[in-house]
Amino acid sequence: MPDEIGLFEAIDTQRGLRQFKPDPVPDEMITRLLRAAIKAPSGGVRQGWSFIVIRDEETRRKIGDLYRTGSRFDIRDDMSTQQRRVYRRAQHLEDHMEDVPVFILACIEGGPGGPVSGASIYPAVQNILLAARGLGLASVLTTRQSRFEPEIKDILGIPENVTTAAILPIGFPAEGVRYGPTRRRPLEEVAFDGHWGNTWKTEAE
Repeated sequence: MPDEIGLFEAIDTQRGLRQFKPDPVPDEMITRLLRAAIKAPSGGVRQGWSFIVIRDEETRRKIGDLYRTGSRFDIRDDMSTQQRRVYRRAQHLEDHMEDVPVFILACIEGGPGGPVSGASIYPAVQNILLAARGLGLASVLTTRQSRFEPEIKDILGIPENVTTAAILPIGFPAEGVRYGPTRRRPLEEVAFDGHWGNTWKTEAE
């Protein structure tokens, strides 16, 4: 296991990485990701989540084939440079899904979508992403598996009452691929003090 990094370093530098080395990921690292996932909160502490670790080459190929049956990312001239870069990297991932050494498919019992079921699975997904960053692994949240959920459920034997929430590709970052810092809207634009529009002050005045 690599040396641990601090919590806030992980938060500040974790971002979606979509290019991976083909190297296998040790079982103990995958176990650590899964242990982080099940420490997350869930509605009513029901813990209705499930996580399928997918390493079999043929299964990864089938999932990759499904990803390539859908529409490609629409890269438009009116997009920002950053948006175009993200879309190109997302398309690269879809074109090379079977080259990723591990997928973790996060699932939740109950109906599809909605804030309640999402609140019971996506904190666990974020824990996986942060744990991956802490271990020096690359990952990214993808939800485009929802376009062909029946096929995914058939391949993996997922029960009818379980919904797929995200596929997280997991692996070591490809050469030249870096962690954060991330680019986000300034805090002053999105955080308010007591009332909508009252900007949260980030420095003492």
